[in-house]
Amino acid sequence: MRSFRFIILCVSTAMLSSTAAGQAQAKKSPTFSKEIFPMIKTYCLPCHLAENENPSQLALDNYETLVKGGEHGNPIVATKPKESNLYLKLLADPPFGKQMPRSRKKPTEQEIKVIYDWIEAGGKKDSTEVKPSK
Repeated sequence: MRSFRFIILCVSTAMLSSTAAGQAQAKKSPTFSKEIFPMIKTYCLPCHLAENENPSQLALDNYETLVKGGEHGNPIVATKPKESNLYLKLLADPPFGKQMPRSRKKPTEQEIKVIYDWIEAGGKKDSTEVKPSK
């Protein structure tokens, strides 16, 4: 009888563990076109358009110009948000210069977390092409 209870306990634990793992895998990473680029449009453009001059020489018109980087290199270090300037410059006390955006409305902590999660997931471009609206 004890061995039967032990088997039931083991099977139940395994089922709960696999359910939790499945839920963690089901959580989707943010996408560039649906979550990241709309925030870039709201908070970073028009200052960081390729046609405009800015001190960092960073254009954020699209994914390609984003990863091309500017004066401080590529703003995304894939899987390493704490080394990525795109994330770091949104913090209240960035490692260099001033917090971005300078004079506009700042992103919420939740929005900054979405950027963090996207970079942590690899900071990749998804299949949907997005273009800035002027």
